[in-house]
Amino acid sequence: MRITRGMVGLAGTVIASVVLILLGLIYFTLTVWIIKIGAGWAGYPDVEGNWVVLTAGIISAASIIGSAVQR
Repeated sequence: MRITRGMVGLAGTVIASVVLILLGLIYFTLTVWIIKIGAGWAGYPDVEGNWVVLTAGIISAASIIGSAVQR
């Protein structure tokens, strides 16, 4: 019985991890898109991709850390 409960718990952890990774990728992709659109509206149409990815990474990390620290 304990092995079955352990396997169910492990499966739940794996499924939750996959869902959180997918949501993180979706959030990161949307952030990249928002930054590219915002840069175009601000008058910077030729923003290099590496700066967009860096900015999106910083914003994504800050939101994850902010939500983890929030109590």
